[in-house]
Amino acid sequence: MAKGIVVKIDKVMPFSPPEFKGEYVSKMLIDVYNAGSDRMQVNHGVVKAGCGTPGAVHESPHDEIYIVLSGSAVLHMDGVDYDIEKGSVVFIPGGTFHSLKNKSETEDFEIITVWPGQPKPGANEVYDMRKEQWGTTYREIE
Repeated sequence: MAKGIVVKIDKVMPFSPPEFKGEYVSKMLIDVYNAGSDRMQVNHGVVKAGCGTPGAVHESPHDEIYIVLSGSAVLHMDGVDYDIEKGSVVFIPGGTFHSLKNKSETEDFEIITVWPGQPKPGANEVYDMRKEQWGTTYREIE
């Protein structure tokens, strides 16, 4: 059963897959493991200064929304480059290739990502790796 919760981003354990070499850091904020809801997933992501993500395709029905909190980046989505910055909101339909490149060499690029539901195994590589390594997707800093 779902429950209301309040999550403080700075109290959530960061996760970065080894192959990302710390260039992208993810914090799962809300999902089935801490809120009991299988209808929504919210993540905090940081692309470090001068870095980027290799890109991914999340199959339908896994649409994704980005809400940019700080910094600026180039979003490569479905063959088109978009400049996004603080205040931008992005909709990425399921099945669409997308990647990010932080435009700054000194400032991190910070986003909130929102998904409907929980990803099926294989739909989100970072989510799967975190769950495999931790046995869960949500951890707080002790």
